[in-house]
Amino acid sequence: MKKILVPTDFSVKSLKLAEYAFKLYYQQIIHLILVHPYRMPLSDSELYDFSPRKIVSELESDEFQRARNELVQRFYVNIGSIQMELFTGLNALAFQNFTESLKVRTAVVPQKGFLDFSHTTTFDLLPLIQKNIPEVHSVCFGEGDAGEPFTGQQNKSFFSSLKKVFQGS
Repeated sequence: MKKILVPTDFSVKSLKLAEYAFKLYYQQIIHLILVHPYRMPLSDSELYDFSPRKIVSELESDEFQRARNELVQRFYVNIGSIQMELFTGLNALAFQNFTESLKVRTAVVPQKGFLDFSHTTTFDLLPLIQKNIPEVHSVCFGEGDAGEPFTGQQNKSFFSSLKKVFQGS
């Protein structure tokens, strides 16, 4: 089973990254980890009420849930599980511990600006992913594109996978 980390801002378009991961590893069972960066509250009262499940349920729109369900229906054969996680750490070491605890070594990320991490409770997770995950597939989508990525800066394993597909092995 292949574990793949995919950042999300809980937009429907962020699920295009998950779709890309399923297509990239179509011959494998995927354990998908959708991760959202979240700044921990600073006040004692907010910390007392802090609940990752509650935060995720507040961030997930009905539209996001419908799109995720459609994704599950399309790729159910390849899905081992889909897990939602909040990353609440502050630095690269915390992210390294986070990914080691999840035992994830592969990620699919978009180009900068594709996901919206401008809210005060979030931050851009992409630099931490690029620095700490050994196998990162960067996907570029066209402007306003909800379809297929048109350019990628994938690593060597992606190209060797394509080579195997075209050679029939």
